[in-house]
Amino acid sequence: TNGGLVVPGFYNLSNSVDNPTVSESDTQRQINSLFGSVSLGYDNFAYLTVTGRNDWSSTLPAENNSYFYPSVSGSFIASQFINADWLSFLKLRAGYAEVGSDTTPYQLSNVFIGSNPFLGSVPFSLNNSNRNPNLLPEEKRTYEFGVEASFFNRRLGFDVTYYNELTKDLITPVQVDPATGFSSTVLNAGELENKGIEILVNATPIITDDFSWDVSWNFAKNENTLLSLAQGLETLQIASFPFNGVSLNAVVGERYGQIRGTNYVYDDAGNRVVNSNGSYAETQDVENLGSILPDYNMGIRNTFTYKGISLGVLIDRQKGGVYRSLTNIWSNYSGILEQTAANNIREEGLVLPGVTGDVTYNDDGSYTVSNTAENTQVISAQQYGTDYYFGNDAQNVFDASYWKLREITLGYNLPKNWIGNAFSEVRVTAFGRNLLVWGLDNDNFDPEIATTGSGNIQGSEGGSLPSTRSYGLNVQLKF
Repeated sequence: TNGGLVVPGFYNLSNSVDNPTVSESDTQRQINSLFGSVSLGYDNFAYLTVTGRNDWSSTLPAENNSYFYPSVSGSFIASQFINADWLSFLKLRAGYAEVGSDTTPYQLSNVFIGSNPFLGSVPFSLNNSNRNPNLLPEEKRTYEFGVEASFFNRRLGFDVTYYNELTKDLITPVQVDPATGFSSTVLNAGELENKGIEILVNATPIITDDFSWDVSWNFAKNENTLLSLAQGLETLQIASFPFNGVSLNAVVGERYGQIRGTNYVYDDAGNRVVNSNGSYAETQDVENLGSILPDYNMGIRNTFTYKGISLGVLIDRQKGGVYRSLTNIWSNYSGILEQTAANNIREEGLVLPGVTGDVTYNDDGSYTVSNTAENTQVISAQQYGTDYYFGNDAQNVFDASYWKLREITLGYNLPKNWIGNAFSEVRVTAFGRNLLVWGLDNDNFDPEIATTGSGNIQGSEGGSLPSTRSYGLNVQLKF
């Protein structure tokens, strides 16, 4: 309904205050598949698995709707052939896989779409996106190598994995000149490489009859790069952020997920340039302001156990990546953030750090700065705040790095003479999560909120709820 119900509790389309909005959607999609696999093992040290699958999809053209993808993986227990007291276990593994995929229904033919009736007639129009009857299935090829080992009666161990994924014939809408009658067209438009390394290390530095100290460290680094797009394209817009024209893009040769917007103007010494009105100067063209993907993530957990008492501490680290904050724009614009009133700037104004100078913009979007001098111009707090909306986009893009005290747990196994024969074990554990964060580029926002969203709209913070600490008590009963 529109405007709610005229008669409360009467759920009927005719009971809408204004004309109801009626829509209908019906999609059909069918995939037929054949799958087979073979697993072999020899003498408890060599293992091999081979799979094959073929799909036929209704969403692809008849001549391209069949795609086959195999995989093969194997492992070798090398420690079976190494007689050494210091080596507890050693396994080598490798794998190769191909994965094919289709697309959403009805991407092959242009069809007319009906809209609201006008003077008794229903107007029909084409969709803004041009369909493609010659689509190919997407194809992803992955290979992976890994080593798992433990030493000194499993007091020290590690697991290292390297992977490389190459995705070809990506099916995606690509922007085209509106003079064609469409704003985009669906194409097999590029190659995307995704490679990285994952490491897990476990160690027990101290172990006695009553006390032990266990350490676990994990590390993950991923590089996601767009290798190519359709002919003549260097940038593909993935998503558009609210307000100011900031967008998330895939740029050929760059890390995936580039936030693009206007930047500060800098002189040759790297100083920000201030205009004659006291505000920061802004580039005329948009630039890459950073990728939403972090350089790496890691965590370290220490667990100390003394008799029936255990203490666990987990610290997480993210390095790199950026996010754009819509809340920062409006909170400065409306004077809500503390910085809009700090140091009495509402009475006295402030001087932005940087230099003044003459800026000459060139036709290709570049610029030159001359006649620089230290900035001494005072601007009002109101102008300072509203510039976050009207000024450059870079001032609302922040580094997503952080350190977090992710969790502390304190547990205790009750002595057997306390619990009698009713239970085999009773354990009481107190815990606290998300307790502390430091190393933030902007203390007002948790970058984890903006960089761990789902889908392609990652890297956008807007109206997010503050991160919260949580505390709890757990009682575990075993019979």
